[in-house]
Amino acid sequence: MLFPFKRQAILTEFIHKTKTEGKINPQEYWQFREFYSPGYFTFSETGVSESIVNNVVKEIGVKYNRKEIDLTDLFFSSPRLNSLDMLTKQSSLNRLIDQKQFQKEKIIFIGSNSLIYQENPRAIKIVFLLSNADMQKANGFFDYQDKDKQLTEGENWFNITSLKIN
Repeated sequence: MLFPFKRQAILTEFIHKTKTEGKINPQEYWQFREFYSPGYFTFSETGVSESIVNNVVKEIGVKYNRKEIDLTDLFFSSPRLNSLDMLTKQSSLNRLIDQKQFQKEKIIFIGSNSLIYQENPRAIKIVFLLSNADMQKANGFFDYQDKDKQLTEGENWFNITSLKIN
């Protein structure tokens, strides 16, 4: 496990790059998630079990419109970070989450389809919706050209992440 100051440096760098680029870079996010707090992935091409999704949603604490989700395919769990990766045809983050659930003064970054929010001094939430092309840059779990083409074609990548700060 990383020292707390190293973990904080990784978080600070991710936020800085996001603000500089004006959006969440999919590859940067994927690396950040793995290095901030190493953990494990639960992946299913047919969807992560409903009981796991319910538990993770409760843990993450961000409400979203489940009716707009076609598939929750990936769950990442570690001691300091939990996230859900979902597929949706939706192209607007505002159709997936109600941003009123986040206090404006606690928003660290907001873009057209992304949000980083400091819930309290010990917790940060990251929410984003990225295109299928962006998903392909970072998520290697799918075979986008052959086997999983029907599953992923026309789908966007919706992610909700909750992380604990030192």
